[in-house]
Amino acid sequence: MKLLTPQQMKAIDELAIKNIGIPGIILMENAAIQTVMKASKMIGDKNDPKVTVAAGTGNNGGDAFAVTRHLLSMGYAVSVFSMTEVENLTGDAGVNARILRNMGMSIPVIRDAESLERLKKSCRESHLVIDGLLGTGLNRDVDGILSEVIDVINDNAPKILSIDIASGVDGLTGKIRGNCIRADATVTFFLPKTGMLLYPGAGYIGELTVADIGIPYALTEDLDTPVLMEKHDVSGMLPSRPAEGHKGTFGKPLVIAGSPGMTGAAYLSALAAYRTGSGLVRLLVPESCLETLSVMLPEAVISGLPRQEEERFSLVRKLIEEADAVLVGPGLSRTGEAMQLLESVVENCDKPMVIDADALNLISGNKSLLERLRCEAIITPHPAEMSRLTGITTSGIQDDRIGIAKGFADEFGLTVVLKGAGTVIASNDGRTAINPTGNHGMATAGAGDVLAGVIVSLLGQGLPPYEAAVAGTYIHGLAGDMAAAEMGAAGVMASDIANNISKAIEYCHRDGPSDMLPARHKNE
Repeated sequence: MKLLTPQQMKAIDELAIKNIGIPGIILMENAAIQTVMKASKMIGDKNDPKVTVAAGTGNNGGDAFAVTRHLLSMGYAVSVFSMTEVENLTGDAGVNARILRNMGMSIPVIRDAESLERLKKSCRESHLVIDGLLGTGLNRDVDGILSEVIDVINDNAPKILSIDIASGVDGLTGKIRGNCIRADATVTFFLPKTGMLLYPGAGYIGELTVADIGIPYALTEDLDTPVLMEKHDVSGMLPSRPAEGHKGTFGKPLVIAGSPGMTGAAYLSALAAYRTGSGLVRLLVPESCLETLSVMLPEAVISGLPRQEEERFSLVRKLIEEADAVLVGPGLSRTGEAMQLLESVVENCDKPMVIDADALNLISGNKSLLERLRCEAIITPHPAEMSRLTGITTSGIQDDRIGIAKGFADEFGLTVVLKGAGTVIASNDGRTAINPTGNHGMATAGAGDVLAGVIVSLLGQGLPPYEAAVAGTYIHGLAGDMAAAEMGAAGVMASDIANNISKAIEYCHRDGPSDMLPARHKNE
């Protein structure tokens, strides 16, 4: 599913109105009808249902006024509050507000402590509060009386339904602009906006419904827009497994990882590669890790790094030549010896490669290594690693995850997997995706090593880098969701994620909707 920026949505609205000839008031009416359908489901079969509606000063407020009219016609008891006088409202919002007034509806304005108290009382007496305060184009921080209104709604509403976006969420970046509605559900129109899938904003949206309001989807054909990965997308990317295949058919990744005290990183990456379907996984680790790993993962073919430099680099070249894909970095350490090993890998690798963890930390001190790459590469940084690679603060990274991932991918000609809640995948050809799977239980040591193993396995099975990164991230998150469903998110360990990978892949091949995905919970 495509995602839009608020600016793109505004342009599409204008094209639909001016070029196609769909009046804006019709689009507003369709949006209101879709919102009312969701509202009625949330209210259910309550006796004498009561709804409070909060309307802002723009088109989001216009939607709210139209929603109020439809709810009234359905027999609901509705109270609507406005952030400004009806006389100040223009365009389609003004039209819908005046229709309500002509119907004899009182539209009190929230401007002081007394009106805030009336809003508070109405929220407490309602079964549902509908948020129509701010839309996706918010470009300033919420403060003053508007912030107080948001506090009143959050503190007193039994349930909240937001129109288009939870008021206060930046529709582009997912930032919270000062204060924000904590919605139980949101109805957005035409297509989702990027900020709805990026955290922290995604945590305030609640259950997201994407509603058709009659805009032709052909208007998005020429847009450079990110996509939200869905089950059917991933299913179409996954490699086939012929019945006559052998271990060579299913890929031979090389994992260069581990150091004293970090043996587990090498183990988790190799285990994940096997669980993803690799036929043979080879590990290259320090000799001190050999015995332990041989016991932990007897299925792997394990080589120890020779002490002699010439022998070490000769072995690196040989193993790369035999491999279908390479992973370097998990638990590698940041020593001078590790840097020499990484340089040897970069100089000799002509196979698709995943660069993770300590390899990224080493590269952050010498980015010329990225310019010397001879192969297609995927990097998998978390925000702090991306900060070290770019020199941008971690908060700066989080404020523009899509833009920074795209820029880095383009600058260095590789694929970026910027990890975190709402992982962003960006290719150097301009394609960008946001991953919807995963949960907070995956914020655990070793989860990144598992992800790197999944991606290198898919590379070794023949997927191109962008597809391997997208499918690998989705499967990794889905495996984490399965683990959380089984044992509770708080207790998920990296090995639990790895051991659910094959089930996640099988699930992606099944027909039907993505019912395994957990409902997004609102922030408390």
